[in-house]
Amino acid sequence: MPDLLARAAIAAVAAVIVNVLVRAVALALFDIPDDFEHIALRAVIVSTLIGVAAAALVYMAIRRDRTFVIVAAVALVVSLAAPLSVSDEGNAAAVGTLMLMHVTTAAIVVFSLVRPTRR
Repeated sequence: MPDLLARAAIAAVAAVIVNVLVRAVALALFDIPDDFEHIALRAVIVSTLIGVAAAALVYMAIRRDRTFVIVAAVALVVSLAAPLSVSDEGNAAAVGTLMLMHVTTAAIVVFSLVRPTRR
């Protein structure tokens, strides 16, 4: 359990850093409206931490790497509905940025929580 908590903490820190960087690059490159609250710094950090914590709880409940990867892939596809649901509030760059953040978080979580197979 302590090992899982450490891996989840590393995943949380890494995912927040990557998503904050993705946000910064998107804001620098694209004309994302200032009032698009879904990409506000606080929203990005809190949402990322909640997603990583939820994934860690699911991993703890499942305890099988292959099953977790399948569940994580399904959860990622389902989670992409959230950015698509706000597509009328912002522009394509903002929605694409949110979707990229979902994908990067999922990749970091799977990479951090799933143990590599030993041969």
